[in-house]
Amino acid sequence: MDGLFFEKFPFSEKAKLRLKEMGITPEDVPEDAIKKAALLISRANANKKYDLGVSNLTDEMVELELIAFPVAKMLLSLMKTPNIREKFADLIRKKTFDEIVDSKDSKDLSLILADDFKVKYELSEEKEFFVQVPLLEYLDIYFVDNETKLVNKSVEGGKVYLGVNDFARFLSEKTYKKIVDSLPIDKVAIPKKYLSLARSIDSQLVVIEKKNFDLRLTGKVNPDFFPPCMKNVYAQQLAGEALAYYARLSLGAFLYQVGMSKVDLLTLFSKSPDFKKHIAQYHIDRIFEKELSAPGCRKIKDYGLRVKECDTVCTVKHPMQYYLRKMRQKNRIKNKNSKG
Repeated sequence: MDGLFFEKFPFSEKAKLRLKEMGITPEDVPEDAIKKAALLISRANANKKYDLGVSNLTDEMVELELIAFPVAKMLLSLMKTPNIREKFADLIRKKTFDEIVDSKDSKDLSLILADDFKVKYELSEEKEFFVQVPLLEYLDIYFVDNETKLVNKSVEGGKVYLGVNDFARFLSEKTYKKIVDSLPIDKVAIPKKYLSLARSIDSQLVVIEKKNFDLRLTGKVNPDFFPPCMKNVYAQQLAGEALAYYARLSLGAFLYQVGMSKVDLLTLFSKSPDFKKHIAQYHIDRIFEKELSAPGCRKIKDYGLRVKECDTVCTVKHPMQYYLRKMRQKNRIKNKNSKG
């Protein structure tokens, strides 16, 4: 059971103790464990499940999973991709729930994990419930999953009564909280070699994010035709950088003019580190209602948004002129090819 438990719950105190016994330091982590950590982070960013897909685990596989988890936490602590830590915690939260409910020994497994968490619980004497948890203990979670909300639970005498699946949800929420609360790790404790790895993963995720977002816009908006100034601000927004007010407003107005929808614009702005949905939605609605136009090149310069490429490839006075010119060139080539 221990090997399976370590693989299923690498965040547990049992797993942490086993890792300590292995005597591996951050400096001598095997390359395969680093690759596994990067894969975990990539799956989390894409909101995809993480599953080994192997029925017969070897000791080597279990050890690799054990090492990859703290390595992922070190990388996450150095990364700048927005919300990546929460996404990672959510990946492990979902995996924890699946591991428990999909197990043939789901009750025993959940109780072992609960003991590892030092959860205060009692086995319920009520047939329809599995355990009962003190209300204050239950309220300690972050309620990421709507199913865990108290309104959906049976509460009586200061205790929350839970079935097997509900207890699994509660434990998966405890997992989420444990991981979020443990990040970021103090950078002083992380070897310098991980900084370049973290930057590399950050940049790769930006490329993937841009590709995925651009695919959504196919046929409506073509980012390849953006003028240098807007292309730069667009890339910064996709990367989750904190844009100044006029940079964000200029980008929003430009994207409205080239045909981006409210939904896609909100998705793009949600990547901001200071994103608040109601505020972003207000500004987007204002852009559409007022039919705001992107600022001209002179204003772009005043706002500090001009880039060096503007001097070499841009000969217009407004970002929209550049975009429309590129679109017309594309259409001329397309029509010429179709006639030929």
